[in-house]
Amino acid sequence: MKWLAIIPPLITIIITFKTKKLIPALFAGVVVGAFLHTRSLFNGITAIGGYIIDAVVSEDSAYTLGFLIAFGALADLIEMAGGISGFSDRVGKWIKGEKGVFAWAWFLSLFTFFDSSFHTIAVGTMLSPILQKVKGSKEKFAFILSVTSLQLILLIPIATAYLGYMVGLVTNNIKGKGIPGSAYTIVVKSVLWNFFSWSMILIAVGVTIFGLGFGKFRIGKTMEEEDEFTKGHIEKEAGTGKLIEEYPKKSSNLLVPVVILLISTVFFFWWTGRKDATTFFGAISAAKFNVSIFAGIMLTLFITSIYFLFQKISLAEIEAHIIIGAEKVVSLLIILVLSWALTIVTEELGFNKLISEGFIKSIPKMLIPSVLFLIAGVIAYTIGSSWATWALIMPLAVNFALNSGVNIEIMVGTVWAGGAVADVISPLSSQMADTSFGEHLSTSFPYVIAGVILSLVGYLVVGFIA
Repeated sequence: MKWLAIIPPLITIIITFKTKKLIPALFAGVVVGAFLHTRSLFNGITAIGGYIIDAVVSEDSAYTLGFLIAFGALADLIEMAGGISGFSDRVGKWIKGEKGVFAWAWFLSLFTFFDSSFHTIAVGTMLSPILQKVKGSKEKFAFILSVTSLQLILLIPIATAYLGYMVGLVTNNIKGKGIPGSAYTIVVKSVLWNFFSWSMILIAVGVTIFGLGFGKFRIGKTMEEEDEFTKGHIEKEAGTGKLIEEYPKKSSNLLVPVVILLISTVFFFWWTGRKDATTFFGAISAAKFNVSIFAGIMLTLFITSIYFLFQKISLAEIEAHIIIGAEKVVSLLIILVLSWALTIVTEELGFNKLISEGFIKSIPKMLIPSVLFLIAGVIAYTIGSSWATWALIMPLAVNFALNSGVNIEIMVGTVWAGGAVADVISPLSSQMADTSFGEHLSTSFPYVIAGVILSLVGYLVVGFIA
């Protein structure tokens, strides 16, 4: 009964929209999935831990979690040393309003485009304090952060953390099928057909310049803080979140670590990919991205600690803030682990077999791009993973291209577009913008729907022409 595979993610989506609380929703999805898979109360309870452990023990997952912990530690070190407040004061002289903050987010993408998580954390860390000074919209900033991370990165087919995976996925699916051209060439050409990412970039530019009514249009509503927490809890959180200046403001204490991180990360991209390519950019494209960004952040954390020691910041202070910074990202780590566990349990329930049933093969040719986009988008939003969606849908896309005559680049671009639906509403972006996930979801979702509609229109036109 493969249809059971849709129940856990469906429950997760319903609870998320109802409560705007992602962790309980994800946990409920994993629990229900465990019971459905084992068909037993006690086996289901023991299986929950197994899914969570399976999600953590994968090498890529461990590197991702390690990177986020280390980045949280680095960010708190920089804040403690006056780097963020110093940068905020210096850049704040040129930024007079909300639009200026968003413009800087786009500008900084030139230097942080190679990894979506890196971009979101780095840009969020640098600009969030300035946004608070100009009293800008945190929800709008979270939306801009999300779009300038994955959606923008997907349109840059060189030296990004996604490129190696994308090329490898296409390579494996076209192998031995007589499709002309290299996998890399197909990926580069497919960028033009990723209508969803292009649509979201267009919408985000509109939000940056004109606002487009952002915040007025909502889907669902979030509860006021006073209705969810006790007065004591709110006062305690306010005290915890209060920024206390421990050292003089010094923008170089932000800029130096960021420059070290950029240089070291690019270096490790080259270092881990140099044996598989003859050129610098080829090596970066072939890099072990998770290994590289983790090595880069660890080296930066080490050098930054030494740099601060020379400024007579005590080792005890450095150690304390490394721990405090790591603690700040715990909620994000829980969300990631539970989302990975949910992906695992849905796949074990037969989700990938469910989407391969015969009804898909009966789709009219002119509807193939739009229907494939919808299927990929629903799956991406359901399981919460663009990478898993791409892996599930790419074989279908290649088979459609071979059997229907629709251009292979169009079909591959459609897959990237559908998977990208999962990453516009991002827990990481909401955290770095200092807003709740519920507010981010409610305010961003109408614009996601707009992007989906624009993409559908585009794919219907392409299908008609093709």
